[in-house]
Amino acid sequence: MYKFIIIAILAYIIGSIPVLINDYRKYGIELAKGFLTLMAAGMYLNSGLSYLMASVGVLAGQSRSMFLKFSGHTTEAVSLGIILYMSPVFGIVLIMTFIAANRFLKDYGQSVFATSLIIPFAAFRIFTSDSFVIISLIIFAGIVIQFWPPFLEKRLRSKVLYDALIGLGVLSFIIIFFFNKYVYKGFGMQKDIIRHGPHHFKYVALTFDDGPDPIYTPEILDILNEKNVKATFFLIGKNVEDYPEVARRIVNEGHTIGSHTYSHRSLIPLTAKGTDYEIKKTEAAIEKVTGVRPTLFRPPRGVYSSYARRLLKNKRYTLVLWDLSAIDWAELAPKEIVSNVVNNVKPGSIILMHDSGDLIKYRGGNRYSTVKALPEIIDKLRAQGYEFVTIDQMIFLSELMETEEYSHEDYLGPIPAY
Repeated sequence: MYKFIIIAILAYIIGSIPVLINDYRKYGIELAKGFLTLMAAGMYLNSGLSYLMASVGVLAGQSRSMFLKFSGHTTEAVSLGIILYMSPVFGIVLIMTFIAANRFLKDYGQSVFATSLIIPFAAFRIFTSDSFVIISLIIFAGIVIQFWPPFLEKRLRSKVLYDALIGLGVLSFIIIFFFNKYVYKGFGMQKDIIRHGPHHFKYVALTFDDGPDPIYTPEILDILNEKNVKATFFLIGKNVEDYPEVARRIVNEGHTIGSHTYSHRSLIPLTAKGTDYEIKKTEAAIEKVTGVRPTLFRPPRGVYSSYARRLLKNKRYTLVLWDLSAIDWAELAPKEIVSNVVNNVKPGSIILMHDSGDLIKYRGGNRYSTVKALPEIIDKLRAQGYEFVTIDQMIFLSELMETEEYSHEDYLGPIPAY
């Protein structure tokens, strides 16, 4: 994680460098700041989180320069440079839109504001990476604050918008802290939730969430087949419907499948009807495509409601979380994913990885690093004496598997062959 902090600090320093000329060259230099900062972040650590930290850093430096007593300049040119790096076509569209708006409005600030209005709507359609979507929303928020139309400025800008920005910042910090500390470590303190297997045998279970994916899941299956490893895949119902051949391949090659809801929606805010839909529709989709009714369930982000637990219990599902996350959702470098697993594994670990998905959307994440890290993870864990099992094998191994309420310490016989 320290590498992301380094990226943010260096980006802030770059953004803080003042541009002392006041002609058109100023905008070109500031645009280059944004573009080159993201390019450098990509060269140093090519991940969505590295781009996000670089963007926040350079925008903060531009608006609150350390060389100008933490005052600064507007961020529209730097923002355009960032967008041009993420999508040159989108950046050119914004430039053309600004030119047209400026001819009509004949006011620079209002033209920038008007142009920015298309950013949030276009971002969700153009970008498949959640990090790029979030960066676009940050850019939009910054421009709105800086270029709010004068006739509304006195009423809203000084009070409502700044209060909203502060509130949004605090809320974002809380959400990031919550997800990092709890959600991606398997949140949920109820006693009947499975987090890991028995600690006295050197068995571990590889689990993959958010698939099937047409690109990354087949590559992961190839690696597992080559290494003679069976894993557990928690599937999203919509993805099963869209990529049935990949879902069938998972089952045909002897891996275990579980449900991960139909659309990757968090279960906590859902109504009873919405929860029923997510669980039952996924079950129907998986059974129709693979011929297998899932009996394992993992809630998106590890978060679940009391109603969901009751429904799952009634439908005889086993609720499975994890005790070790590869943190590959952050699109870390392969060596960092390997380190996260190998340096923190223990007997009975249920290891969380992803073959698709992203922070906001249920598909579209870059899982290249996961694919690259997987062979090394398998080899290094085997070198430490670990063997790989599926979740249902792990349950069989200790009858009910160790939970937070109780554990069965007696070995009940060999793992069934698959």
